[in-house]
Amino acid sequence: MVNVWVERRGGFRLTKEIVRFSLLDVCLGLGLMVVGTKIDLDEGFVHSECRKHFDDENVDVKMVYEFLMQHHGDLSVVDFCRLYVLIGICEFLLSSRSDRIFPILFNIVDDFGSLGKYNWGSLVYEYLVRSLCTASLLLSDEGNAKYFHVDGCVYLLQV
Repeated sequence: MVNVWVERRGGFRLTKEIVRFSLLDVCLGLGLMVVGTKIDLDEGFVHSECRKHFDDENVDVKMVYEFLMQHHGDLSVVDFCRLYVLIGICEFLLSSRSDRIFPILFNIVDDFGSLGKYNWGSLVYEYLVRSLCTASLLLSDEGNAKYFHVDGCVYLLQV
């Protein structure tokens, strides 16, 4: 798919046609809202109830999995659910090779009741498209890139 991605047209070249990949595809494919509060993944460190369980500056998905497996009996049900939802967001909607967890996501899962107020569709779409553009650029750079990874919800490319 990266081979046929046309960044300036926002779609995939199939034969002589461009099949556009749009925000509506995310909405229809995953059922995510495309209205609501925007999430800035670049927002820095935030104070969070969930984040306090981890001493490291950078937290990844593996660390959260291990923490849940080791401390599931000690955690409140609410904290366990928050961290479990965080893993779902990071593994499915915003997956990455590095398994990075963006700090702002800790803040978002802290307020369980407000998860629906965010514009998840735009976030997932923009994250995937940015990765497709980067991978396409690496692929077109003759000889330099031996391999590349596409981050984001690649399941959308199957819909």
